[in-house]
Amino acid sequence: MEKRLPGIITNSYGFANFSLSMMLNLGTVYYMNFLTDTAMISAALAGVIMLVGGGLDTASIFLSGSIIQKTQMRWGRFRSWFLFIPITTCVFFTLSFTNLPLNNSLKVIYLTVAYIIGHVSLNFAFNAHIGFISVLTTDVNERLRLSVRNIQFGMASSIFFSKGIIPLLEHLKVVKDSSQAFLYVVIILSIIQITGYWNLFYQTKGYEKYDPNLNTDPTSKITLLEIIKNVGGNGQLLLLMASDIMNQTMIFSIMGLAIYFLDNIAGNAAWMSNHSFITAILSFITAVYAPYVIKLFGKKNTYLIAMIWGAAFYFVLRMFGDVSVIHFTVIICLGNMVFGTAGPMRQAMYMDAAEYGFYKTGKDASAFTMSMFTLPIKIGITLSGAIIGFGLSFIGYTAGMEVTDQVAGSLMDIICYIPAGCGIVAMVLMLFYKLNDKKMIDIMAANNRRRAEA
Repeated sequence: MEKRLPGIITNSYGFANFSLSMMLNLGTVYYMNFLTDTAMISAALAGVIMLVGGGLDTASIFLSGSIIQKTQMRWGRFRSWFLFIPITTCVFFTLSFTNLPLNNSLKVIYLTVAYIIGHVSLNFAFNAHIGFISVLTTDVNERLRLSVRNIQFGMASSIFFSKGIIPLLEHLKVVKDSSQAFLYVVIILSIIQITGYWNLFYQTKGYEKYDPNLNTDPTSKITLLEIIKNVGGNGQLLLLMASDIMNQTMIFSIMGLAIYFLDNIAGNAAWMSNHSFITAILSFITAVYAPYVIKLFGKKNTYLIAMIWGAAFYFVLRMFGDVSVIHFTVIICLGNMVFGTAGPMRQAMYMDAAEYGFYKTGKDASAFTMSMFTLPIKIGITLSGAIIGFGLSFIGYTAGMEVTDQVAGSLMDIICYIPAGCGIVAMVLMLFYKLNDKKMIDIMAANNRRRAEA
């Protein structure tokens, strides 16, 4: 049995996700609001920014995954990216939250370009981070442990964000102005992101080194066409990704729309800090007990249960969520108690799909395959952002408008029925997924023998 990874490694791996998630939380929760209410861009144009920027960002995942798969720098195939790329991410993510005094057309172009470059840069470090799990260990249980720890730190970042960053942002809006508030906060979070990746780089010294024989290893030597065939012919990976796209759209739509509900329907924007804090606390608790649920039911069954439970509670949210901010938050939390168990095992499931691809083809495209982990997240962000922008435009939303009962009802429809539908589709797709835990034990045994022979 492979040796258990030291705690400093698993925690540093998770802390990198903590630092990145802190920065991404600002984008996920506030970017659409920044565009419409601070940069004063119309909801329709904001939707275009999210659709075009998010679409190109998503397309770049294939490029970043391919480059990581075929490139090996001084500090290894994955680990090298933790050193320089976070700086580029810091610069352009900051620029995407900078409200320059430009005319409307130039501002839209500028913010779109900054969004694209910042997120494309982020893809390299994040995909290397996700793929690094294949270097740290080949043990199925240790990979699940890393995956769970990664999510636990991500949930912890949401807690800190809700009670640390949101109050700071709101305070700065009062003592400065909205534009300066976003700028100061994004600079802080972008620097924290650098710290997380540099710490992971330092703590994993010796776990991955430059290997002159890596690209001549028959299991690792792989052409771009073989990569495409490996991923395109991996039916289980494609099923997982399709289901996961629905899952992520479900998550990001409610995150982006919550502020509109609290501000415009409930008239209590200050509750956003409490809402984020409560949901983050529960999400963290869910990530703690999720491994026991996964062990009891298996990864596939846990995913199925999570999706149908989550979808059901969005219908409940439509019926009772607009009664008060407490009803809104409590119903979402009750849904997340089970829905949230799917998150901690996502990374391990993509590693399963990567191993399945190796098992079927004899070619190890794990670096590229693991980069596909990011694709559903990006598509989910893009789809949810476009849905929010176009949905708000459809119901006639503009900053500072008076919200009638009809507009409020339409807004609740968007908040509830879109994610509910996504959850149902995700569940149906996962029914056809066949990489259960028993099958993966056999696949890993065969793959380890093949690696040893190579």
